[in-house]
Amino acid sequence: MYPTDDTIVAVATPVGHGGVGVVRLSGPCASAIGLAMARRTPPWSPRLVTRARLDGDGLTADALVTFFCAPRSYTGQDVVEISAHGSPVVLAALVRRAVVLGARLARAGEFTLRAFMNGKLDLVQAEAARDLVEAVSPAQARAAFDQLDGTLSAALHEVAAELRELQLQLEASMDFPDEGYHFVEPDEVGRVLETVRSRLARLVDGGARGQIVRDGARVVIAGTPNAGKSSLFNALAGADRAIVSSTPGTTRDLVTARVVLGDFVVDLVDTAGLRESPDLVEQEGVRRAGEAVEHADVVIVALDGSRPLSVEDHALIVRVEGSARVLVATKLDLPAAWAPEQLGSDVTAVSARTGAGLAEVSRRVALRVAGESRPSEHVLITNERHRVLLSASLSHIIHACEEFSASDGGLPEEFVAADLQLALDSLDEVTGRRTPDDLLHEIFARFCIGK
Repeated sequence: MYPTDDTIVAVATPVGHGGVGVVRLSGPCASAIGLAMARRTPPWSPRLVTRARLDGDGLTADALVTFFCAPRSYTGQDVVEISAHGSPVVLAALVRRAVVLGARLARAGEFTLRAFMNGKLDLVQAEAARDLVEAVSPAQARAAFDQLDGTLSAALHEVAAELRELQLQLEASMDFPDEGYHFVEPDEVGRVLETVRSRLARLVDGGARGQIVRDGARVVIAGTPNAGKSSLFNALAGADRAIVSSTPGTTRDLVTARVVLGDFVVDLVDTAGLRESPDLVEQEGVRRAGEAVEHADVVIVALDGSRPLSVEDHALIVRVEGSARVLVATKLDLPAAWAPEQLGSDVTAVSARTGAGLAEVSRRVALRVAGESRPSEHVLITNERHRVLLSASLSHIIHACEEFSASDGGLPEEFVAADLQLALDSLDEVTGRRTPDDLLHEIFARFCIGK
Protein backbone atom coordinates (compact mmCIF):
# COMPACT_ATOMS: atom_id res chain seq x y z
CA MET A 1 0.00 0.00 0.00
CA TYR A 2 0.94 3.67 -0.18
CA PRO A 3 2.96 5.25 2.64
CA THR A 4 0.80 7.23 5.06
CA ASP A 5 3.43 9.14 7.03
CA ASP A 6 4.38 11.69 4.35
CA THR A 7 2.51 14.77 3.07
CA ILE A 8 0.38 14.56 -0.05
CA VAL A 9 -1.20 17.23 -2.24
CA ALA A 10 -3.81 17.25 -5.01
CA VAL A 11 -6.53 19.37 -6.57
CA ALA A 12 -9.76 18.32 -4.82
CA THR A 13 -12.21 19.88 -7.29
CA PRO A 14 -13.16 18.53 -10.74
CA VAL A 15 -10.94 19.09 -13.74
CA GLY A 16 -11.83 22.21 -15.71
CA HIS A 17 -12.55 25.88 -15.18
CA GLY A 18 -14.64 27.10 -12.25
CA GLY A 19 -15.21 30.01 -9.95
CA VAL A 20 -13.35 28.32 -7.10
CA GLY A 21 -10.88 25.44 -7.02
CA VAL A 22 -9.55 23.63 -3.95
CA VAL A 23 -6.04 22.31 -3.36
CA ARG A 24 -5.80 19.85 -0.45
CA LEU A 25 -2.71 18.91 1.58
CA SER A 26 -2.64 16.14 4.20
CA GLY A 27 0.21 14.91 6.35
CA PRO A 28 2.69 15.96 9.04
CA CYS A 29 4.12 18.83 6.99
CA ALA A 30 0.83 20.16 5.60
CA SER A 31 0.74 23.17 7.92
CA ALA A 32 4.42 24.05 7.38
CA ILE A 33 4.10 23.81 3.60
CA GLY A 34 1.00 26.03 3.65
CA LEU A 35 2.79 28.61 5.83
CA ALA A 36 5.79 28.59 3.48
CA MET A 37 3.54 29.13 0.46
CA ALA A 38 1.91 32.07 2.26
CA ARG A 39 5.25 33.41 3.56
CA ARG A 40 3.56 33.47 6.93
CA THR A 41 5.08 33.01 10.39
CA PRO A 42 2.04 32.89 12.74
CA PRO A 43 0.52 29.41 12.78
CA TRP A 44 -2.86 28.76 11.24
CA SER A 45 -5.86 28.93 13.53
CA PRO A 46 -7.61 25.54 13.40
CA ARG A 47 -10.98 25.52 11.61
CA LEU A 48 -10.83 29.25 10.85
CA VAL A 49 -10.57 30.62 7.33
CA THR A 50 -7.54 32.82 6.68
CA ARG A 51 -7.13 35.04 3.65
CA ALA A 52 -3.62 34.83 2.20
CA ARG A 53 -1.56 35.44 -0.91
CA LEU A 54 0.15 32.19 -1.81
CA ASP A 55 3.25 31.68 -3.91
CA GLY A 56 2.59 29.28 -6.73
CA ASP A 57 5.10 28.08 -9.26
CA GLY A 58 5.66 31.29 -11.17
CA LEU A 59 2.59 33.20 -9.97
CA THR A 60 0.87 34.50 -6.86
CA ALA A 61 -2.69 33.53 -5.98
CA ASP A 62 -5.26 35.13 -3.67
CA ALA A 63 -6.78 32.35 -1.59
CA LEU A 64 -8.72 31.37 1.50
CA VAL A 65 -6.87 28.82 3.64
CA THR A 66 -8.50 26.50 6.16
CA PHE A 67 -6.41 24.40 8.56
CA PHE A 68 -7.74 21.24 10.21
CA CYS A 69 -5.56 20.00 13.04
CA ALA A 70 -5.06 16.26 13.54
CA PRO A 71 -6.96 14.19 14.48
CA ARG A 72 -10.03 16.41 13.87
CA SER A 73 -9.86 16.33 10.09
CA TYR A 74 -11.13 14.24 7.21
CA THR A 75 -7.95 12.16 7.03
CA GLY A 76 -7.10 12.20 10.74
CA GLN A 77 -3.88 14.07 9.89
CA ASP A 78 -3.10 17.78 9.65
CA VAL A 79 -5.01 19.02 6.59
CA VAL A 80 -4.73 22.34 4.75
CA GLU A 81 -7.36 23.25 2.17
CA ILE A 82 -6.64 26.15 -0.17
CA SER A 83 -9.62 27.71 -1.94
CA ALA A 84 -8.32 29.73 -4.87
CA HIS A 85 -9.58 30.98 -8.23
CA GLY A 86 -10.70 27.97 -10.24
CA SER A 87 -8.31 28.32 -13.15
CA PRO A 88 -6.50 25.03 -13.85
CA VAL A 89 -3.32 27.08 -14.37
CA VAL A 90 -3.55 28.59 -10.88
CA LEU A 91 -4.35 25.29 -9.18
CA ALA A 92 -1.57 23.44 -11.00
CA ALA A 93 0.91 26.15 -9.99
CA LEU A 94 -0.08 25.81 -6.32
CA VAL A 95 0.33 22.04 -6.48
CA ARG A 96 3.77 22.33 -8.09
CA ARG A 97 4.88 24.76 -5.39
CA ALA A 98 3.69 22.41 -2.65
CA VAL A 99 5.69 19.59 -4.25
CA VAL A 100 8.81 21.75 -4.32
CA LEU A 101 8.31 22.39 -0.60
CA GLY A 102 8.18 18.68 0.20
CA ALA A 103 4.72 17.35 -0.60
CA ARG A 104 4.06 14.34 -2.82
CA LEU A 105 1.38 14.15 -5.50
CA ALA A 106 -1.54 12.16 -4.09
CA ARG A 107 -2.69 9.04 -5.85
CA ALA A 108 -6.32 8.17 -6.55
CA GLY A 109 -8.34 7.88 -3.33
CA GLU A 110 -5.35 8.46 -1.10
CA PHE A 111 -7.01 11.07 1.14
CA THR A 112 -9.91 8.71 1.88
CA LEU A 113 -7.47 5.81 2.31
CA ARG A 114 -5.75 7.78 5.07
CA ALA A 115 -9.13 8.49 6.65
CA PHE A 116 -9.75 4.73 6.66
CA MET A 117 -6.29 3.86 7.98
CA ASN A 118 -6.66 6.43 10.78
CA GLY A 119 -10.07 5.14 11.87
CA LYS A 120 -12.07 8.14 10.68
CA LEU A 121 -14.12 5.92 8.36
CA ASP A 122 -14.62 2.20 7.98
CA LEU A 123 -14.44 0.62 4.54
CA VAL A 124 -18.21 0.81 3.99
CA GLN A 125 -18.18 4.55 4.66
CA ALA A 126 -15.09 5.06 2.50
CA GLU A 127 -16.78 3.37 -0.45
CA ALA A 128 -19.91 5.43 0.22
CA ALA A 129 -17.80 8.60 -0.14
CA ARG A 130 -16.89 7.48 -3.65
CA ASP A 131 -20.49 6.54 -4.43
CA LEU A 132 -21.67 9.97 -3.31
CA VAL A 133 -19.23 11.68 -5.68
CA GLU A 134 -20.44 9.48 -8.54
CA ALA A 135 -24.19 9.71 -7.75
CA VAL A 136 -26.32 10.99 -10.64
CA SER A 137 -29.77 10.50 -9.10
CA PRO A 138 -31.34 11.55 -5.78
CA ALA A 139 -31.88 7.89 -4.84
CA GLN A 140 -28.20 7.10 -5.35
CA ALA A 141 -27.18 10.15 -3.32
CA ARG A 142 -29.54 9.22 -0.45
CA ALA A 143 -28.23 5.65 -0.32
CA ALA A 144 -24.63 6.91 -0.27
CA PHE A 145 -25.44 9.48 2.45
CA ASP A 146 -27.03 6.76 4.59
CA GLN A 147 -23.99 4.51 4.29
CA LEU A 148 -21.60 7.41 4.85
CA ASP A 149 -23.60 8.23 7.96
CA GLY A 150 -22.90 4.70 9.23
CA THR A 151 -26.34 3.05 9.01
CA LEU A 152 -25.02 -0.09 7.29
CA SER A 153 -21.89 -0.17 9.45
CA ALA A 154 -24.00 0.00 12.62
CA ALA A 155 -26.22 -2.85 11.43
CA LEU A 156 -23.20 -5.02 10.61
CA HIS A 157 -21.49 -4.24 13.92
CA GLU A 158 -24.63 -5.31 15.81
CA VAL A 159 -24.75 -8.63 13.96
CA ALA A 160 -21.02 -9.19 14.45
CA ALA A 161 -21.29 -8.39 18.17
CA GLU A 162 -23.99 -11.05 18.62
CA LEU A 163 -21.87 -13.62 16.78
CA ARG A 164 -18.74 -12.80 18.78
CA GLU A 165 -20.58 -13.06 22.09
CA LEU A 166 -21.95 -16.47 21.12
CA GLN A 167 -18.52 -17.52 19.86
CA LEU A 168 -16.92 -16.58 23.19
CA GLN A 169 -19.48 -18.61 25.11
CA LEU A 170 -19.00 -21.63 22.87
CA GLU A 171 -15.21 -21.41 23.15
CA ALA A 172 -15.48 -21.15 26.92
CA SER A 173 -17.48 -24.38 26.94
CA MET A 174 -14.84 -25.99 24.72
CA ASP A 175 -12.15 -25.10 27.30
CA PHE A 176 -13.81 -27.35 29.91
CA PRO A 177 -14.74 -30.53 28.01
CA ASP A 178 -14.15 -32.91 30.89
CA GLU A 179 -16.39 -31.04 33.30
CA GLY A 180 -19.23 -31.09 30.77
CA TYR A 181 -20.10 -27.51 31.66
CA HIS A 182 -21.80 -25.34 29.04
CA PHE A 183 -21.60 -21.57 29.22
CA VAL A 184 -24.56 -21.28 26.85
CA GLU A 185 -27.64 -23.49 26.62
CA PRO A 186 -28.62 -25.14 23.31
CA ASP A 187 -31.90 -23.19 23.17
CA GLU A 188 -29.98 -19.92 23.40
CA VAL A 189 -27.58 -21.02 20.66
CA GLY A 190 -30.52 -21.80 18.39
CA ARG A 191 -32.22 -18.49 19.19
CA VAL A 192 -29.12 -16.39 18.40
CA LEU A 193 -28.40 -18.30 15.18
CA GLU A 194 -31.97 -17.81 13.97
CA THR A 195 -31.95 -14.10 14.88
CA VAL A 196 -28.70 -13.51 13.01
CA ARG A 197 -29.90 -15.57 10.05
CA SER A 198 -33.05 -13.43 9.80
CA ARG A 199 -31.16 -10.13 10.00
CA LEU A 200 -28.57 -11.16 7.41
CA ALA A 201 -31.31 -12.44 5.10
CA ARG A 202 -33.01 -9.03 5.22
CA LEU A 203 -29.72 -7.30 4.43
CA VAL A 204 -29.04 -9.60 1.49
CA ASP A 205 -32.58 -9.01 0.23
CA GLY A 206 -31.86 -5.29 0.48
CA GLY A 207 -28.76 -5.91 -1.66
CA ALA A 208 -30.77 -7.39 -4.50
CA ARG A 209 -33.14 -4.42 -4.38
CA GLY A 210 -30.37 -1.87 -3.90
CA GLN A 211 -28.81 -2.94 -7.18
CA ILE A 212 -31.68 -1.16 -8.95
CA VAL A 213 -30.76 2.10 -7.20
CA ARG A 214 -27.07 1.74 -8.02
CA ASP A 215 -27.18 0.30 -11.55
CA GLY A 216 -30.55 1.62 -12.71
CA ALA A 217 -33.91 0.05 -13.46
CA ARG A 218 -34.81 -1.23 -16.90
CA VAL A 219 -37.94 0.60 -18.09
CA VAL A 220 -39.40 -0.71 -21.35
CA ILE A 221 -41.92 1.16 -23.50
CA ALA A 222 -44.18 -1.36 -25.24
CA GLY A 223 -47.21 -1.07 -27.48
CA THR A 224 -48.64 -1.70 -30.90
CA PRO A 225 -47.23 -0.01 -34.04
CA ASN A 226 -47.77 3.76 -34.22
CA ALA A 227 -48.92 3.93 -30.60
CA GLY A 228 -46.54 6.81 -30.01
CA LYS A 229 -43.80 4.77 -28.30
CA SER A 230 -40.84 6.41 -30.02
CA SER A 231 -42.22 9.92 -29.52
CA LEU A 232 -42.74 9.18 -25.83
CA PHE A 233 -39.24 7.70 -25.63
CA ASN A 234 -37.67 10.81 -27.18
CA ALA A 235 -39.68 13.11 -24.92
CA LEU A 236 -38.66 11.26 -21.74
CA ALA A 237 -35.04 10.98 -22.91
CA GLY A 238 -34.92 14.66 -23.83
CA ALA A 239 -33.37 13.90 -27.23
CA ASP A 240 -34.35 12.56 -30.65
CA ARG A 241 -32.86 9.09 -30.21
CA ALA A 242 -35.59 7.00 -31.87
CA ILE A 243 -36.92 7.50 -35.41
CA VAL A 244 -40.51 8.76 -35.44
CA SER A 245 -42.60 8.02 -38.52
CA SER A 246 -46.25 7.47 -39.44
CA THR A 247 -45.16 4.30 -41.23
CA PRO A 248 -45.85 1.26 -39.00
CA GLY A 249 -42.86 -0.91 -38.08
CA THR A 250 -40.25 1.87 -38.22
CA THR A 251 -38.58 0.69 -34.99
CA ARG A 252 -36.93 -2.68 -35.63
CA ASP A 253 -34.40 -2.95 -32.80
CA LEU A 254 -34.19 -1.92 -29.17
CA VAL A 255 -33.17 1.71 -28.64
CA THR A 256 -31.84 2.54 -25.17
CA ALA A 257 -31.11 5.78 -23.32
CA ARG A 258 -29.90 6.22 -19.74
CA VAL A 259 -31.98 8.94 -18.07
CA VAL A 260 -33.10 10.09 -14.63
CA LEU A 261 -36.85 9.76 -14.03
CA GLY A 262 -37.93 11.11 -10.67
CA ASP A 263 -35.34 9.99 -8.12
CA PHE A 264 -33.96 7.07 -10.12
CA VAL A 265 -31.55 6.33 -12.92
CA VAL A 266 -33.25 4.13 -15.51
CA ASP A 267 -32.32 2.48 -18.79
CA LEU A 268 -35.25 3.56 -20.95
CA VAL A 269 -35.91 1.16 -23.83
CA ASP A 270 -37.96 1.77 -26.97
CA THR A 271 -39.21 -1.35 -28.73
CA ALA A 272 -40.75 -2.52 -31.98
CA GLY A 273 -44.53 -2.43 -32.25
CA LEU A 274 -46.06 -5.72 -31.10
CA ARG A 275 -47.93 -7.25 -34.03
CA GLU A 276 -47.87 -10.14 -36.49
CA SER A 277 -45.73 -9.32 -39.51
CA PRO A 278 -44.56 -11.19 -42.65
CA ASP A 279 -41.33 -9.16 -42.62
CA LEU A 280 -38.52 -11.29 -41.16
CA VAL A 281 -36.59 -8.30 -39.83
CA GLU A 282 -39.67 -6.87 -38.15
CA GLN A 283 -40.45 -10.33 -36.72
CA GLU A 284 -37.05 -10.33 -35.03
CA GLY A 285 -37.72 -6.84 -33.69
CA VAL A 286 -41.07 -7.99 -32.27
CA ARG A 287 -39.38 -11.03 -30.68
CA ARG A 288 -36.78 -8.80 -29.02
CA ALA A 289 -39.52 -6.44 -27.85
CA GLY A 290 -41.29 -9.36 -26.20
CA GLU A 291 -38.09 -10.43 -24.43
CA ALA A 292 -37.51 -6.86 -23.26
CA VAL A 293 -41.00 -6.74 -21.75
CA GLU A 294 -40.42 -10.05 -19.94
CA HIS A 295 -37.15 -8.83 -18.36
CA ALA A 296 -38.21 -5.26 -17.60
CA ASP A 297 -38.34 -3.85 -14.07
CA VAL A 298 -41.13 -1.51 -15.19
CA VAL A 299 -43.21 -1.58 -18.39
CA ILE A 300 -44.74 1.58 -19.86
CA VAL A 301 -47.71 0.44 -21.95
CA ALA A 302 -48.27 3.01 -24.71
CA LEU A 303 -51.90 3.08 -25.88
CA ASP A 304 -52.87 5.36 -28.75
CA GLY A 305 -55.54 7.65 -27.27
CA SER A 306 -56.59 8.92 -30.70
CA ARG A 307 -57.83 5.54 -32.00
CA PRO A 308 -60.03 2.84 -30.46
CA LEU A 309 -58.34 0.21 -28.33
CA SER A 310 -57.49 -2.88 -30.36
CA VAL A 311 -57.39 -6.56 -29.50
CA GLU A 312 -53.59 -6.29 -29.42
CA ASP A 313 -53.80 -3.40 -26.92
CA HIS A 314 -55.96 -5.46 -24.57
CA ALA A 315 -53.70 -8.49 -24.98
CA LEU A 316 -50.65 -6.43 -23.99
CA ILE A 317 -52.43 -5.02 -20.93
CA VAL A 318 -53.28 -8.55 -19.80
CA ARG A 319 -49.75 -9.74 -20.56
CA VAL A 320 -48.15 -7.25 -18.14
CA GLU A 321 -50.92 -7.40 -15.55
CA GLY A 322 -48.69 -9.02 -12.93
CA SER A 323 -45.75 -6.70 -13.64
CA ALA A 324 -44.85 -3.23 -12.44
CA ARG A 325 -46.54 -1.22 -15.18
CA VAL A 326 -47.60 2.29 -16.14
CA LEU A 327 -50.49 2.67 -18.58
CA VAL A 328 -50.18 5.72 -20.83
CA ALA A 329 -52.71 7.14 -23.26
CA THR A 330 -50.61 8.88 -25.91
CA LYS A 331 -51.42 11.71 -28.37
CA LEU A 332 -53.33 13.84 -25.87
CA ASP A 333 -53.11 16.72 -28.36
CA LEU A 334 -55.47 14.82 -30.73
CA PRO A 335 -59.22 14.12 -30.25
CA ALA A 336 -59.70 11.24 -27.80
CA ALA A 337 -61.17 7.98 -29.14
CA TRP A 338 -61.69 6.35 -25.73
CA ALA A 339 -61.87 7.29 -22.05
CA PRO A 340 -59.27 6.08 -19.53
CA GLU A 341 -62.09 4.83 -17.29
CA GLN A 342 -62.73 2.05 -19.80
CA LEU A 343 -59.67 0.21 -18.54
CA GLY A 344 -60.60 0.42 -14.88
CA SER A 345 -57.02 1.34 -14.01
CA ASP A 346 -55.01 4.50 -13.58
CA VAL A 347 -54.08 5.76 -17.02
CA THR A 348 -51.90 8.82 -17.61
CA ALA A 349 -52.76 10.91 -20.68
CA VAL A 350 -49.70 12.42 -22.32
CA SER A 351 -48.67 14.41 -25.37
CA ALA A 352 -45.09 13.99 -26.52
CA ARG A 353 -45.62 16.98 -28.81
CA THR A 354 -46.68 19.49 -26.11
CA GLY A 355 -45.08 17.83 -23.09
CA ALA A 356 -48.39 17.59 -21.23
CA GLY A 357 -48.43 14.63 -18.83
CA LEU A 358 -44.70 13.83 -19.11
CA ALA A 359 -43.99 14.83 -15.50
CA GLU A 360 -46.81 12.56 -14.31
CA VAL A 361 -45.45 9.64 -16.34
CA SER A 362 -42.00 10.17 -14.79
CA ARG A 363 -43.55 10.29 -11.33
CA ARG A 364 -45.51 7.08 -11.86
CA VAL A 365 -42.47 5.27 -13.24
CA ALA A 366 -40.40 6.42 -10.24
CA LEU A 367 -43.09 5.09 -7.89
CA ARG A 368 -42.97 1.69 -9.61
CA VAL A 369 -39.15 1.64 -9.44
CA ALA A 370 -39.29 2.62 -5.77
CA GLY A 371 -41.63 -0.31 -5.18
CA GLU A 372 -39.09 -2.65 -6.79
CA SER A 373 -36.14 -1.17 -4.90
CA ARG A 374 -37.68 -0.65 -1.46
CA PRO A 375 -35.62 -2.62 1.06
CA SER A 376 -37.13 -4.83 3.73
CA GLU A 377 -35.50 -2.61 6.35
CA HIS A 378 -33.97 0.86 6.41
CA VAL A 379 -30.51 -0.32 5.27
CA LEU A 380 -30.10 -0.49 1.50
CA ILE A 381 -27.14 -2.46 0.10
CA THR A 382 -26.02 -0.87 -3.16
CA ASN A 383 -22.46 -2.26 -3.37
CA GLU A 384 -21.95 -5.62 -5.10
CA ARG A 385 -18.88 -6.40 -2.97
CA HIS A 386 -20.97 -5.98 0.16
CA ARG A 387 -23.80 -8.13 -1.21
CA VAL A 388 -21.46 -11.01 -2.14
CA LEU A 389 -19.76 -11.01 1.26
CA LEU A 390 -23.05 -10.75 3.16
CA SER A 391 -24.41 -13.65 1.11
CA ALA A 392 -21.34 -15.69 2.06
CA SER A 393 -21.81 -14.82 5.73
CA LEU A 394 -25.48 -15.78 5.52
CA SER A 395 -24.57 -19.14 3.93
CA HIS A 396 -22.33 -20.02 6.89
CA ILE A 397 -25.06 -19.09 9.38
CA ILE A 398 -27.65 -21.13 7.45
CA HIS A 399 -25.27 -24.10 7.52
CA ALA A 400 -24.86 -23.72 11.28
CA CYS A 401 -28.63 -23.47 11.75
CA GLU A 402 -29.30 -26.58 9.67
CA GLU A 403 -26.60 -28.65 11.36
CA PHE A 404 -27.66 -27.49 14.81
CA SER A 405 -31.31 -28.23 14.12
CA ALA A 406 -30.57 -31.67 12.64
CA SER A 407 -28.58 -32.60 15.74
CA ASP A 408 -31.48 -31.55 17.98
CA GLY A 409 -29.17 -29.12 19.79
CA GLY A 410 -26.47 -31.73 20.31
CA LEU A 411 -23.97 -30.42 17.74
CA PRO A 412 -20.52 -30.05 19.37
CA GLU A 413 -19.53 -26.43 20.14
CA GLU A 414 -16.50 -26.53 17.85
CA PHE A 415 -18.65 -27.14 14.75
CA VAL A 416 -20.92 -24.17 15.46
CA ALA A 417 -17.92 -22.00 16.39
CA ALA A 418 -16.22 -22.82 13.07
CA ASP A 419 -19.25 -21.63 11.09
CA LEU A 420 -19.47 -18.50 13.23
CA GLN A 421 -15.84 -17.66 12.51
CA LEU A 422 -16.35 -18.01 8.77
CA ALA A 423 -19.44 -15.78 8.96
CA LEU A 424 -17.50 -13.20 10.98
CA ASP A 425 -14.61 -13.24 8.52
CA SER A 426 -16.98 -12.20 5.72
CA LEU A 427 -18.56 -9.43 7.83
CA ASP A 428 -15.14 -8.11 8.83
CA GLU A 429 -14.12 -7.95 5.18
CA VAL A 430 -17.14 -5.75 4.41
CA THR A 431 -16.22 -3.15 7.04
CA GLY A 432 -12.45 -3.46 6.49
CA ARG A 433 -11.67 -4.97 9.87
CA ARG A 434 -9.77 -7.65 7.94
CA THR A 435 -9.03 -6.76 4.34
CA PRO A 436 -5.99 -7.73 2.24
CA ASP A 437 -3.80 -4.86 1.03
CA ASP A 438 -4.37 -5.77 -2.62
CA LEU A 439 -8.13 -5.44 -2.14
CA LEU A 440 -7.72 -2.05 -0.46
CA HIS A 441 -5.55 -0.92 -3.37
CA GLU A 442 -8.20 -2.08 -5.85
CA ILE A 443 -11.01 -0.29 -3.99
CA PHE A 444 -9.27 3.06 -3.51
CA ALA A 445 -7.79 3.08 -7.01
CA ARG A 446 -11.35 3.63 -8.28
CA PHE A 447 -11.57 6.98 -6.48
CA CYS A 448 -10.80 10.27 -8.15
CA ILE A 449 -7.51 11.98 -7.32
CA GLY A 450 -8.03 14.54 -4.56
CA LYS A 451 -10.72 12.52 -2.75
